[in-house]
Amino acid sequence: MAYLHNIREEELKNNIAKDWFSSYDTTHILGDIDFTVAVPKTDGSSAETEFLLWAEAKKGSKPVEESFAQLILTIGKARTFESYLPPKFVGAFDAERIAFLPYEEVQEIFYKNDFNWNVTPSDHTTKEFKEVLELVKRIFPKSMYAFEYDNGKNDLARFIKSNFIIGKKKISRIRISKNNFVVIYQKWLKKVKPTIDVNWEEAKKQGVFDSDFYLADILSAKNKTIQDKLHVLLRETYYELDRKKNAMGLFTSSKAKFTNEQEAHMQFWNCYDRPPKEEYWEYIIKRRDLLVPPDVRERHGSYFTPQEWVELSQQYLERELGDNWQDEYYIWDCAAGTGNLLNGLVDKYKIWASTLDKADVDVMEERIKNGANLLPSHIFQFDFLNDSFDKLPEGLRDIINDEEKRKKLVIYINPPYAEAATTKQKTGTGGE
Repeated sequence: MAYLHNIREEELKNNIAKDWFSSYDTTHILGDIDFTVAVPKTDGSSAETEFLLWAEAKKGSKPVEESFAQLILTIGKARTFESYLPPKFVGAFDAERIAFLPYEEVQEIFYKNDFNWNVTPSDHTTKEFKEVLELVKRIFPKSMYAFEYDNGKNDLARFIKSNFIIGKKKISRIRISKNNFVVIYQKWLKKVKPTIDVNWEEAKKQGVFDSDFYLADILSAKNKTIQDKLHVLLRETYYELDRKKNAMGLFTSSKAKFTNEQEAHMQFWNCYDRPPKEEYWEYIIKRRDLLVPPDVRERHGSYFTPQEWVELSQQYLERELGDNWQDEYYIWDCAAGTGNLLNGLVDKYKIWASTLDKADVDVMEERIKNGANLLPSHIFQFDFLNDSFDKLPEGLRDIINDEEKRKKLVIYINPPYAEAATTKQKTGTGGE
């Protein structure tokens, strides 16, 4: 719930106190600091006030880094930290958003040598203001936690609940799980994707999607992708993709860099705890289809096959081919996606899986590390509607070329039906 831009600053502060910090003490006035949040004292307590936040308030919408610079100059000029215990966070807010920095990230600024702390903090033209502003900008990418009242209200509420706690030192981040990874992806699309230096339309034609970059991000530790078989890997300050061996036997790859020195990327992921718990990795990788754009999902027929459908289809095969069908037959899923239809099959040496997108091949290879019963050499990129059988792996090509073996080949497929006909043909109103 963003606030009106034309309300007075005092009214904005009252609204912030009521809407977000009603469980805390927001009554303390510390010199010219606009807003404070403190742990409520029990009746009669003589303990020193424990502050959780000192913040700068601005009506309307203002550059947040300038608000932080002004706050730091305000604190430094009054040496407020010498009279009161410093807070856990310093912050800044306006009518649209609120942001936090751990106090420990800015405290060294207050001890700068040869610095004139007597300037007016609100004068943004002084060299002192500009110097502090540059220091703040360096701190921001790795340490700032920013939330919009409208789009980030749930995350903001969780952040406050998790971190504004008596005596708690470690900062809590939002955990990624199978229940929220799609929602986080939608936020990532707005905040991070525009800062990745990629021609997305051209990438889509090559079968590379923004979801591949997102998977590289969430399955990361210390800003490095920990699942090395994904199609795109995060390498701290850039993404790596299209890895292959050239004619000389050397590995080559392409890089995708950030357009803003990775600032938006780091600020976004500061709010989340990566990677998710290991128990969620397989689910998130398997459900890559939820992250594929709707137009691509329709055009490619990308669709997650529910487990109950998988089990029922295998019951039908057993009924038609006999109890020992998996021992007697070869299986090829030629529209495998991420391989969900193959769950439950037992003989990986008789299973082949192909898919239109290289990214799905990479996902299946990564799933093998997590227990999927497939062989890496039996997984390959292939357009079964257009490609020549010459592109098939040798083992599968031998089966197709052998008349007796070919009789034992099961084409096991949840087809990309969206490409098979026009709307008129599917509804019976068109021609052949």
